[in-house]
Amino acid sequence: MIGCYAKNERSGDAIELFQEMMASDADLVPNSITIVSVLNSCAGVNALGQGKVLHAYILRRGFDSLVSVLNTLMAMYMKCGCLEVGRHIFNLIGRRRNVVSWNSLISGYGMHGFGHESLQVFEEMIKEGVSPSIITFISLLGACSHAGLVEEGKKLFESMVEYNVTPRAEHYACMVDLLGRAGCLDEAVELIQSMRIEPSPQVWGSLLGACRIHGHVEYAEMACSHLFDLEPRNAGNYVLLAEIYARAKLQNQVDVLKELLEEHALEKVPGCSWIEVKKKLYAFVSVDNKNPQVDELQALIGEFVTQMKNEGYVPDTRSVLYDIEEEEKERILLGHSEKLAVAFGLINTGRGEVFRITKNLRLCEDCHSVTKFISKFTEREIVVRDVNRFHHFRDGVCSCRDYW
Repeated sequence: MIGCYAKNERSGDAIELFQEMMASDADLVPNSITIVSVLNSCAGVNALGQGKVLHAYILRRGFDSLVSVLNTLMAMYMKCGCLEVGRHIFNLIGRRRNVVSWNSLISGYGMHGFGHESLQVFEEMIKEGVSPSIITFISLLGACSHAGLVEEGKKLFESMVEYNVTPRAEHYACMVDLLGRAGCLDEAVELIQSMRIEPSPQVWGSLLGACRIHGHVEYAEMACSHLFDLEPRNAGNYVLLAEIYARAKLQNQVDVLKELLEEHALEKVPGCSWIEVKKKLYAFVSVDNKNPQVDELQALIGEFVTQMKNEGYVPDTRSVLYDIEEEEKERILLGHSEKLAVAFGLINTGRGEVFRITKNLRLCEDCHSVTKFISKFTEREIVVRDVNRFHHFRDGVCSCRDYW
């Protein structure tokens, strides 16, 4: 059950069930498979406190003799934003390192935007005589994408054949993402058209995401013409295209897409954010009217927004697709799950304490701007991991350099 929850992105349930297991019977002890599943769940929702408790248990029970457990432990720390601890565990594995160990380190640096460090680790890996795998190149290309290393990514993609790795749809998707984020949309489309295999939804989705960043309507329509056939029940594609239309002020097309969503009874995945406070996990859903704390949290964010407006801030309401007054759109923005989680973290953690948030979707531009301001005004470090990468907010600046 724990493994099932972990694999189906229900990390909170997996952690809760593990705690129940540990409390239920003194003779019932987890094995290495249990430990790996729970560590993955801790990584999934940035539950660093729970991960540290599990780390202590691993040392007490001698599970640190297993490379599979150490690899997962290292990945957990990297995915929770603790790069130095992850690297320390990697060093402890020593000569027992396998390709999974190297992949975890490459991926960890990449998620945080440290593309050059990922490339350096890859070079060390090759010198050690470890053959890269399919996952290695997915991690490397992803790292190049997050850091804007276009030329380096191209060279890596071309070099795959030298290591007997045939590019798969996932690699093409990474390359389209790399080129698209950098604004090389024509080149990204050319790459898709040159593919010897059928482009997957992931490939077209990467192009659609790039079109959202750069406001390219024509290529967005091209991507969606395929996505609507390949993923007819994925409401996210309709919503992304509607957002691109809205930014291009094509309201008629937005209305058509809304009608299609209703006609096919498709619902957008709601934005959800998790935060761990005192080893307990809390979840917030965007525009959640059932949570009794929402009014208090929105009021706190509203105070920060008022101060920001005095300094020239203008709320970015482009992600709100409803045809309503601007003031009402701003009110909806206050209910975004990541803002609620940030406010909760400010209220429930100590002064100067770093708190970590995980978001199931891409961080919106407005939440990004507001969190930068809050980090400066409150002198707090806030770490947010969205579906794409990590954002370390400190002193009014984000580690992604507004490139995500």
